[in-house]
Amino acid sequence: MINRLAEEIKQAMRDKDAKRLLVLRSLKAALMNLKVELMQEPTEEQSLEALFKAVKTREQAIELYEKAGRTELAETEKAEILIIQEFLPKMLTDDELKAEVAQACTELEAMSMKDMGRVMKHLNEKLGNRADGKALSTLVRAKLSN
Repeated sequence: MINRLAEEIKQAMRDKDAKRLLVLRSLKAALMNLKVELMQEPTEEQSLEALFKAVKTREQAIELYEKAGRTELAETEKAEILIIQEFLPKMLTDDELKAEVAQACTELEAMSMKDMGRVMKHLNEKLGNRADGKALSTLVRAKLSN
């Protein structure tokens, strides 16, 4: 992941894309900090986790900027998220998530909210980083409350 970021940084420098360059450098720094913290090369999973953390931080910033009426700063954060998402696995769509939730509930014979923990654990293991936990939780809750 670090090598890919290094190549993308070089390309952004060639293209004179300052905004992209800034985001890529911050991602590389985050991964290098992770490498120092772990005292070894981070695994692909650990690298992806760091990138998801960067997205989550920016999403929180967007929320705060929008509450404060600073739409130009919120737009900047949204643009940064789009750049980071280029390095993340493709997220499942809502329809795909609904299908996975329905299948998990059927497989585990989940009928009530008591089974939510079991279903969430199963789905998190199966889907990993391809699904947003908050959206997944909302769908499971809706399915089990019916």
